Amino acid sequence: MTRNQHLPTHGKNVRTWRHGELPMPDWVPRHMASGIEANGTFEIRTDLGQRRVHPGNVIVERSDDVWVCEKEEADNLIERLELHGNQPIPNIGPGKAHQFGSGGQPKSRARSGEGKKGRRPSYQPPVGSLPSIEWLHLDRLSVDKAYQRSTDNATSRRLIASIAMKFDWRLCAPLVVSRRSDDTLVIIDGQHRWMAVCLRDDIPQLPCCVFRYASIEEEARMFIVANRARRPISRLDDYYAALAAADEDALEIQELVTGSGLRIARTTSAAAWRPGELAFTSSIAKAIRRSGPAVTSTALKIMATAFPDQKMTHGGAIFGAVVRILSQPEPDLDPGQLTKALQARKADEWGLFAAGLYGGDRRVDALHEAIATACRKVSGRARL
Repeated sequence: MTRNQHLPTHGKNVRTWRHGELPMPDWVPRHMASGIEANGTFEIRTDLGQRRVHPGNVIVERSDDVWVCEKEEADNLIERLELHGNQPIPNIGPGKAHQFGSGGQPKSRARSGEGKKGRRPSYQPPVGSLPSIEWLHLDRLSVDKAYQRSTDNATSRRLIASIAMKFDWRLCAPLVVSRRSDDTLVIIDGQHRWMAVCLRDDIPQLPCCVFRYASIEEEARMFIVANRARRPISRLDDYYAALAAADEDALEIQELVTGSGLRIARTTSAAAWRPGELAFTSSIAKAIRRSGPAVTSTALKIMATAFPDQKMTHGGAIFGAVVRILSQPEPDLDPGQLTKALQARKADEWGLFAAGLYGGDRRVDALHEAIATACRKVSGRARL
């Protein structure tokens, strides 16, 4: 056996080799399931299926059983192997050292998933086989147009161009890839990332989570499941995430809304809104861009005064109408008169003027006409 001098001393039944150390011991090829790829990786057979071995990973063998781990995790794994003798130890991949602490059992009910009565939930067995995590060259990947989404549209082209222009590794999750029986590699999820990187010339590989599916039909089913299970982020979730990230636009919206005595709702469900909460962050951002922060602030303060302790179910359309009136004021318009005109009805009653109308602009048009008419009556400028 060839002993790696950087690894711990261990018993005669345990052998180790770190990928990259030369020469490769003769027992390693017996466990290899593939040749060495251009990126230096290869697959090895373990009791839980094939594992991808990257340069620097350590292969540990005991009694013809094989484990793959990071160099930093080798000490812990070898210690357990020698301590527990022939007791089974789960195979692990790089970065999974926390799965084999002392005793190998969860340390608390919360971590083990036990219920209040100490009973462990009955989970269904995992479906499918474990994937391998691989760095694959771009030219080895492809898509199957039989089920994959078309990218021949303006939306996809903009998305691909945007990813390519501002590529960020921190946002690049591994692609989900199928390794077919003829060894072709087909993308199930991540084709936009792949196509974007193909436009560049400085990224030759992408991280991939590689599975083996029974058929193209199963690939297509997995494509459907992956896309249907993906929950789009709501506009309010997006706003609060931007606020936490100290985004300048989100901070400005927050300042204007709280400065008017109102709050941004946390959910898009109108049933959960409380009096004084707003959900039309997109309309506020649009008003800031088109009419400026001063007009936007005035409109919010008018609504806060006109509808105290009321839910803003139709607040977006009312706000849009108020901003339009303030941006294109009639002669001698007094914001106080606009507030008084709004107070003539409850917020829900104003919403009836837009009943049955779809589309933000049409609803704003209807509210603008109704509120402008009420404002003229208050000021004595009603048109005959």
